[in-house]
Amino acid sequence: MSALVDALTTAAGAVGGGIALVLIALIALGIGALTLIFFGSAAVALERFGRVSRSWLGWAACAAVWSLLLGGFGLYLRPEELVDAGLGTWLRQWLQFSAVAAASVTLFGLIAMALLRWRRLWTAVLSLPALGLLVSLGLWLLGSGGGAADWGAPRSSLSPFGMGLSLSLSIVVLGLLPLAVAGLLDTRNSAEWFIAVRYLVAKRRQTFISIITGICVVGIAAGVWLIITVLSVMNGFERTWRDEIIGNRAHFTVHNGLGPIEDYEPLVRAVEGAEGVVAASPYLDAEGMVRGEGGQIVAVRVRGVDPVRVAGVTDLSDDLVEGSLESLAPGAQGEGEPAILIGSRLARSLGIGVGEGLVLISPFGGPKTPLGPAPRLARFRVAGIFESSFFQYDEMFTYVNLPAAQDFRRSGDVVDGIEARTTDFYRSQSVGDRVRAELGFPYFTRDWKEFFPAFFQALKTERVMMFILLTMIMVVAAFSIVSTLVMMIMEKSGDIAILKTMGAEDGAIERIFALEGTLIGLVGTALGVVAGISVTVQIDLVQRAVEAVLGIDALPASVYQISALPAELDAGQIAMAVGLALVLALGATLLPSRQASRLDPVESLRYE
Repeated sequence: MSALVDALTTAAGAVGGGIALVLIALIALGIGALTLIFFGSAAVALERFGRVSRSWLGWAACAAVWSLLLGGFGLYLRPEELVDAGLGTWLRQWLQFSAVAAASVTLFGLIAMALLRWRRLWTAVLSLPALGLLVSLGLWLLGSGGGAADWGAPRSSLSPFGMGLSLSLSIVVLGLLPLAVAGLLDTRNSAEWFIAVRYLVAKRRQTFISIITGICVVGIAAGVWLIITVLSVMNGFERTWRDEIIGNRAHFTVHNGLGPIEDYEPLVRAVEGAEGVVAASPYLDAEGMVRGEGGQIVAVRVRGVDPVRVAGVTDLSDDLVEGSLESLAPGAQGEGEPAILIGSRLARSLGIGVGEGLVLISPFGGPKTPLGPAPRLARFRVAGIFESSFFQYDEMFTYVNLPAAQDFRRSGDVVDGIEARTTDFYRSQSVGDRVRAELGFPYFTRDWKEFFPAFFQALKTERVMMFILLTMIMVVAAFSIVSTLVMMIMEKSGDIAILKTMGAEDGAIERIFALEGTLIGLVGTALGVVAGISVTVQIDLVQRAVEAVLGIDALPASVYQISALPAELDAGQIAMAVGLALVLALGATLLPSRQASRLDPVESLRYE
């Protein structure tokens, strides 16, 4: 009977896992389909506005503004190289990026104008990726012989598809977008703009449509607001943890690929003299256990450091709450027991303080016994207590001087590596690569990001998933825009019929309702950006208000290691949220505006 139950449980688990995979695949396909639909619809709406652009001066002004914004985006992508630069360097780089962007915008703008005039814009935009895909498949078949086993192998022959897709996106983003904005501004004094604004703000026979319009604006605003605030808080947590990690570790370390470093003093001086390096310090790590006066035993990592040099590469001296780094130097405690620095949580768990003794236990190096080597004991005197924002450091790390660590590990006068701090931790990898090239074989370097790769990757994954989830709020608001425009078209069908009998073209009707959706998106996006930035800047006040109303400690320091929500605004994330909101609002206007333009005036006026 138990075997039958186990078999049924296993089968149910397998079926459940299969259903979960199918649901995940369907969700991914749904998100992909929605992305294609909204982005494609937004591009079609941009084309409608681009066709009515008449003023070369207006297009030139829009292209110039777009080029300056793209130049700022270029600066955003290169913070590592400009973080220490002056204002003049920033302005010079911005102008250089803007000049390159202006050339690209002008080129693709002229291409978009020509394609619009020949009515071949969408033929080119869609045919370029398709042609690139066909060329890529042909090259793949010629290169692999059509073997099915090579389907999963990455090949550079996919570059034609990438080139075609890049050209299509460049035509839309660099060429069509400034042209569409110029066309939108050219319609300000037209009947289309007047009617669109009139339909939005005027009183209606059906109040329900006005309520739905307000809900659309609030939905777009809420989506933008939440994306900016939540991602800013996540940025703040990442910055806090990154600063703590960098504070407790150097920006990069130098290691010997053949083992411990023996003659390390010349190497330390060579690293200190490298360009971009502020300070360097040798270190030696050992594993052990700590036994307090009460007999408690805790596993720790013992790090031997140079008390003089380590202050330049880590924030250990700033984290000390009792004692000083000078007391860690050899001979500072007299001829007695060597000094040791321990974390505050380790001190509390062992119940010891400064001046008290503890025993370090090494599992190796003791006297031989019939059961193997016995543990080796070494007595130390607590010379200081440090406290950081990371419980792991406060619980596990201890610091002694280099001779004491070498004696505890029985390693001789060697070190495991050299810690180094750079002028900018963003450029630590490039500085480390340069140091490795100068030192040559067998030395190599490790950047600070390599010590916690899974941690920072988890933060990025959480940020991406949070962005996708919060985007669903704006997607729902975009569908609300569709329903609002459809109901408005049904209510105004008589007006649309009269406009068409007076000679209004289908394109003009389309632009009226496209303008309505665009205005809804612009208002909602503006409100969301203002709310998001305001809440993020005053996040401490918001946290205190929530805690006062609910009567709880929302962020207890004993659990989260910090007591206030950190937040850091990111211009790129704000621009991404704004762009996504406008794309959704524009994409939502295509189907209703097409429906309005195809209304038959005779049928619409039959029962009026």
